Amino acid sequence: MTGYPPEVQRRLLDLQAIDSRRDALDQQWREHPAVLALGDLEQRDSDLAVSRRELDRSAQEAQAVIRQAEREAEQIRGHQERDRRRLDAGAVSSPRELEGLQHEIATLQEKLDLIEEGELEAMERLEEAEARLSEIDAAHAEVTAARDTQQHQLAAARGRIDAERDELAAERAELVAELPDDLLARYERSRAQHGGVGVGALRHGRCDGCRLDLTSVDLARAKAAAPDALLHCEECGRLLVRVEE
Repeated sequence: MTGYPPEVQRRLLDLQAIDSRRDALDQQWREHPAVLALGDLEQRDSDLAVSRRELDRSAQEAQAVIRQAEREAEQIRGHQERDRRRLDAGAVSSPRELEGLQHEIATLQEKLDLIEEGELEAMERLEEAEARLSEIDAAHAEVTAARDTQQHQLAAARGRIDAERDELAAERAELVAELPDDLLARYERSRAQHGGVGVGALRHGRCDGCRLDLTSVDLARAKAAAPDALLHCEECGRLLVRVEE
């Protein structure tokens, strides 16, 4: 078989219309607002998780500083208490020893003041981290609720798109069954090579595939070709099907 009857060639245009609609549905799915929104929400949730890990680490470090400060402060207070008891009991009679003990008590107090200052700073860091963690938990809850809403919308959209795709698949199967295998293969190759549009209609001297006018020479050649000859556009390379003007 060297050619294809015009009515068979025109079925390629019907097939292209179905395939273009399927492609449009796929793009509609990819660009659905819920898909884009979910991408943003996933990124926000990821950012929140990173912030939470950092704040958890900061809180744990502050808690460790506080525990260490409490242990050291307890030891110093115990030492101070023993020294004061010695003073109060009059156990120290030598002026030099008395001076040394008083100096030791003062030095211990300086250390205690520094430890308590560091502990206070750590408590402030802990309080700040815990406040930020509460904010992050609230933000995470908002993201989770928004994600649930978007996923619900997406599921509804998926249902509508799948239903239409099923209808198109049934129509396509009927059309494909009517086309010669070699013609279908030529269409599929052309479609793969030209961004999903494998065939265009020759209408009013223009290829609908690339939207360009044929030259006068190409148009004359197309008009002179046998009715069953399958043409191709010299501008874009797609299959070209003549339709009645």
